[in-house]
Amino acid sequence: MIRTLHVENFTVFSDAEFDFGALNVIHGENSTGKTHVLKLLYSLLATLKPAPNQPSPESPTKSWLEPKLAEVLAGVFRPDEDKIGRLARRQHGRSTARVRVELDTGGSLAFTFSSQHDKAVKVDEVPTAWIQQPPIYLPTRELLSVYPGFVSLFETRAIPFDKTWRDTCAYLGAAVARGPKRKEIAALLKPLEEAIGCQAELKGDRFYVTMKEPKAAVEADMVAEGLRKLTMVARLIANGSLDDKGSLFWDEPEANLNPALIREVAPILLKLAAGGVQVFTATHSLFLLVEIDLLLRARGVNPAARFTGLTRGDDGIVVTAGSDLAASGDVAALREELEQSDRQLPSKVEI
Repeated sequence: MIRTLHVENFTVFSDAEFDFGALNVIHGENSTGKTHVLKLLYSLLATLKPAPNQPSPESPTKSWLEPKLAEVLAGVFRPDEDKIGRLARRQHGRSTARVRVELDTGGSLAFTFSSQHDKAVKVDEVPTAWIQQPPIYLPTRELLSVYPGFVSLFETRAIPFDKTWRDTCAYLGAAVARGPKRKEIAALLKPLEEAIGCQAELKGDRFYVTMKEPKAAVEADMVAEGLRKLTMVARLIANGSLDDKGSLFWDEPEANLNPALIREVAPILLKLAAGGVQVFTATHSLFLLVEIDLLLRARGVNPAARFTGLTRGDDGIVVTAGSDLAASGDVAALREELEQSDRQLPSKVEI
């Protein structure tokens, strides 16, 4: 689990400190760095979980981490010509970015790079061990419909998608888990499948969505995107990719969902966090923010939950965080909704 993140001169952040719990909800206006936080954390964890077929030392080393970390950051953020220096905060003169993440096991990972660096980072602190589970990143759109051939296309052609799409497609293709782990998975999977009324099936190289009522398998492309998004989450739970000691990064889960389905997202996030998955989500949805807050309040004080608000300050982005929504500063979605209500309601009532 990630405990803290400190960044200096990284993209839109001049100097920002984050602390995290089991469930982390980030909100703020556009261009305040919500997705950048998710992608940075994902990049760090993806680097600390080498692929099974990837030669790696018994434990992390500087010489192994430095080129790999630069490679993953370039693949996830896609700066021009893979130049890592373009991730440093844009300002006059040379800029040096500093990133430090503290893990609950295995120490810390810290590194720097300057705006003049092309494809190199300098690692200053090395974790003592690899992480146990790979991170999972869900972009704003679903991936079931783009799955056929995507991984091989990504690895053989220059296509305009970042590495998170490739990684998640690879995890979606994993076989459904069997054996002892199936019972643990069912506890998370059953309420989700009941809520959405369907599940994903991989036949050959194409996903189908099997509806419960009526019982029929429909091509994923022919199913509403909102259902495909939630079915994608169910598939990752079913095949064990979303497991305890793992982490989920979900960017704007509310996109293309109606309010009824958005309401189902909140308990899913809480159940995953309670099941041992560290959850990070970035959202613009006031409905989802309030729904998560209400569920947490119904369960009493939950120090493992963190709401983080990002706002623009005079020198970069200001971070305000707390264990409930009210403690996370200005909620842009709430402010705009209240302003709209003022415009909609008559300003003068005639008697």
